[in-house]
Amino acid sequence: MRHLLCLLLMGSLVAQDLSTSKNQRPIMKKPFHLTYDDISEIDTTELKGKVLVKFTVDENGRIIEPYIIDTFNIKLNDAIIDRVMAIEFEPAKQNGRAVMVRYQLPILFK
Repeated sequence: MRHLLCLLLMGSLVAQDLSTSKNQRPIMKKPFHLTYDDISEIDTTELKGKVLVKFTVDENGRIIEPYIIDTFNIKLNDAIIDRVMAIEFEPAKQNGRAVMVRYQLPILFK
């Protein structure tokens, strides 16, 4: 009985410690921009597909270690990584504090 009462009290204390602030994802301040000039060495007439880039956004909103998870054209990878590194984020927040988060960015070519 004593153990059950202790568990109930601990559960209520943990529930009361939860912050009321909303957790956020990183917010893109400077968007991704890729032009045909960036990929001039590639024939863009049949350019259709999806590229998936994975990276980490640190506490200051900087991109760390971007890499391509999935691509339909390997020749695009360098241009995409360069443009992803130029993205600026407002860092994600957890309980009101900036935190490091992993992020996946799908890029569609139509």
